[in-house]
Amino acid sequence: MRMERFAVPTILDRARVAAVLAVALGLALGSLPARAQDAFDDLVANLKSPTARTRLEAARKLGESRRREAVAPLAALVRDPEPKVRLEVVRALTMLRDLSGVPSLVTSLQDGDPAVRDETISALVEVYTERDRTGPVGRFLEGFSDEYERSSVPPYTTVDPTVFRGLSGALKDEKTHIRADAAYAIGILGGGSSIPDLVAALQDPQGDVRAAAATALGKCATNVEGRALIPLLADDNTTVRNRALQSIGVLRVHEAGPALREMFVQHRRRELGTRVLAALSRTGDPAQGDLYRELLFSNDPDQRRLAVEGLARIADASMLPAFKTDFQREKNSDVRMAYGFGIVRLGDRAFLDSLVLALGGTGQSAQHARDLILELGPSLAPDLYPYLNDRDPSVRGAVCDILAALGDTNAGPKLTPLLADPNSKVADRANRAIEKLRRAGTAPARP
Repeated sequence: MRMERFAVPTILDRARVAAVLAVALGLALGSLPARAQDAFDDLVANLKSPTARTRLEAARKLGESRRREAVAPLAALVRDPEPKVRLEVVRALTMLRDLSGVPSLVTSLQDGDPAVRDETISALVEVYTERDRTGPVGRFLEGFSDEYERSSVPPYTTVDPTVFRGLSGALKDEKTHIRADAAYAIGILGGGSSIPDLVAALQDPQGDVRAAAATALGKCATNVEGRALIPLLADDNTTVRNRALQSIGVLRVHEAGPALREMFVQHRRRELGTRVLAALSRTGDPAQGDLYRELLFSNDPDQRRLAVEGLARIADASMLPAFKTDFQREKNSDVRMAYGFGIVRLGDRAFLDSLVLALGGTGQSAQHARDLILELGPSLAPDLYPYLNDRDPSVRGAVCDILAALGDTNAGPKLTPLLADPNSKVADRANRAIEKLRRAGTAPARP
């Protein structure tokens, strides 16, 4: 049987092949940027096409390109004669996530088409909060508002004042849903300059707008400005009342105490009564102390918990011994946590355990523990450092988040070792906390 002989490539042969491949690869790589730039230039040219469909497709693809240099040519189309093209331009500018596109979006707030105006409101929120929208505009903005008590703009970001002027103008839009969406957006973006306009919107004939304005005030107003919410406790619209309640509690509107107490007495055995008490307990009104002391003996653990928190916020140091005794006797974990909050608030930080260790749980209890710790304020941060070594990774990770939320720029050296934490989720949370604190520490103060 004859066997074929194969030539073994020589070093010279291999060198020739390599040279040919290198030339071919170099030609290919060298031509790619040129082709990509040609394609980009073609899309920019298509923005000037006499065919609306071509302009629309070009705008969409430029948004998908994520190239900053697409902002300027897209901005030229905010006054395109076709509403669908203008709508696509707004969406493209949203996808580009570049603040240089904000002036064009502000212009689109006055677009003649309501769909464009509404899309623009969402676009501004998405760009500044770095948040992707899911679902319809109104549902996205309302849901986003409900996630956080205060504004959601990163601490190192300053919103252009023209944005709030434009959104304030949208509070007077002929379309109810646009007025409501504008109010939610002002709150999410922390529009303190628009507070007078939000207060005026509390008189809007449509309940959806009044509710949105009430929520927005809770995110960007002060407790003094929050007094305007008190009349809404008697609003005919249930949603308006509930949103006013929430914001009054967030803002700790001291003057709302009497109205809230009267409302609680009327509804104390209903679910509404608990919501009212939750707001009342946050006002810090000393005149409600007798009510809280009465509720310490309630069979309802929610009422007991809120009564304890209400007394803690009044900050009567004489309550400290009784709090410690009742802490030991209380069986309900959420009420015990409230006692822990009160004891720490009144000066004994040895009881911080009851709050921090609850962070390792799930659901509402863990979230409430986080809220109470944040309420205690930045001065608590050094007392949290030891918990970065807790054996529970959920606690370690949560403390990373809280130190970042408290803005404790001294926490960096304490967080750095957790970058090597055996739990990858803890390491990730430590990394995010360090980056947030770094940005907050180097960012210029807001005007």
